[in-house]
Amino acid sequence: MSDTTPTERVVTRRIARETLTPVEMNHGDSLEFQLVSGEVVRIELVSTSAHVVRTTLKHLKVEENAAETLYRFDCVLRINGREHLLEREIPSQRSFYEPWEFDGVQIWFDAVEAIFEFLAEEHGACRPKKHARLAVQDASLRICPETLHPWCPLPQGGLKIEQCYRREDCWMGPYNGASAHGGLDINHPRGTPLWAPIDIHDHFYFNSLAMGHNNNRWRGIHRWPDGSEWILQAHHMTELTVPEHQPLKKGEQFAWGAGVLSGAVDHSHFVFKIREGDDTIALDPWILFWQMYRDQNAS
Repeated sequence: MSDTTPTERVVTRRIARETLTPVEMNHGDSLEFQLVSGEVVRIELVSTSAHVVRTTLKHLKVEENAAETLYRFDCVLRINGREHLLEREIPSQRSFYEPWEFDGVQIWFDAVEAIFEFLAEEHGACRPKKHARLAVQDASLRICPETLHPWCPLPQGGLKIEQCYRREDCWMGPYNGASAHGGLDINHPRGTPLWAPIDIHDHFYFNSLAMGHNNNRWRGIHRWPDGSEWILQAHHMTELTVPEHQPLKKGEQFAWGAGVLSGAVDHSHFVFKIREGDDTIALDPWILFWQMYRDQNAS
């Protein structure tokens, strides 16, 4: 399946900063991304597509308990005049991918709108507003200027798809075979500690059992000097271990994870968003865990 409807072409100009830059693009749109060196790299979205590899569903977009769907998606980017094909597969071990690097730009290829030709959006907001969602950074920089503390105990040897609920609940994974999963699930028992990956300037429950909701869902906010704001969320928590709105230091435990509305397998559900002004873009939490693993291995 593909979406190649002509749209008005937009050129976005951004300068590399200390933190990751999210961007959504339609076909024909271009990003002019200025590196730390001053060089400008032009990235144009040429095309996107997505297709189902296999499924046990009787009808697409109709959930069935424990149904399984595997799909692939891709995009063609024209970078400084040369075309490159980027391909992803979900949910498999390939869901936990390495970013691409072209002409000094690191590129995270997050999602395409065409996925929603065969998936519903009933398990958390995650649909791109345009044909493709990317995140870019100068390849000489980190995703942020400081090391990240593990958000939870990191599974040894790297994250495995078998540790994402019933193998389907990675970012954009097809929950019950039919609904894109708006977060990353990591299986661990009730009472697993959750720590602040970075300093958290404000945090609070936006859903809780005490408020009458069916879950405990937490949100933490970090404001970077470059103007971007990172929003981190954790769901299914047993309880907070610190008062709401009290600033957290990196590495400080803020909750016990899992155990509340966690379904067939106890797990915590992680969400990552970047807000710039009035615009908020959701990204794969794997990007954070990728950096956590790198930082852990370097220590």
